[in-house]
Amino acid sequence: MVGLLFTSCKKKDNNNSTSYKQPTVSYKLMATNTDYIMAKTTALANIHWTSGFANPDMIKFDATKDNASVEFTSTNSPQVDIMSSVATDFGGFTLPAGTYDRVSLKIRLDSDGPSPSLQLNGQFVFDSLTLPVMLQVNESVELQTEQNNVTISGDSAFIAVTTLDLSGITSGITSTMLLNAQLTNGTIVISSNSNHDLYHTILTNLGVMHHHCEFEHHHH
Repeated sequence: MVGLLFTSCKKKDNNNSTSYKQPTVSYKLMATNTDYIMAKTTALANIHWTSGFANPDMIKFDATKDNASVEFTSTNSPQVDIMSSVATDFGGFTLPAGTYDRVSLKIRLDSDGPSPSLQLNGQFVFDSLTLPVMLQVNESVELQTEQNNVTISGDSAFIAVTTLDLSGITSGITSTMLLNAQLTNGTIVISSNSNHDLYHTILTNLGVMHHHCEFEHHHH
């Protein structure tokens, strides 16, 4: 499994006497930097990702509130199109209003039957050569972001937007590696069963990357 899963104490807030709606938090996952330009050579060399999806299996909000550890978890979210211009939110839950310190936001991706945890489709361009590329990650992958503090207040909806830097996950891959890659029906397939060196480079990048997250605030 890429990354480490951490557990913490859970503090339950069972204050049901309030008549107003509690704030809600949900997640979005969006791809950024869809072009990876390789080290300069005598020819243009880059990967351009054009489509992709992810399968969120578990979403977790860990933090400290009033000097106590709190944890909110959501599971079984639908597949998301990470290239969509209008990203779909998922993993919603309610939580008590207040200021949360040392916030850790985690999205665990996992395969769903034949559907991989993460799939990307694109093209490898080298001078006048163009080859289709497909990445399929079948392992469980955890994307984690951290915030110093987040204030959740009022009758509001908050969306934690996590971005997946596609240029970052392919960092270290060279044009030579792709030119020497095994082709499957004319496509460079990067998976646990094909082109292992490329696959493990991407898995390593996913495990060590610091993913970015921003909170969007919406009123109910």
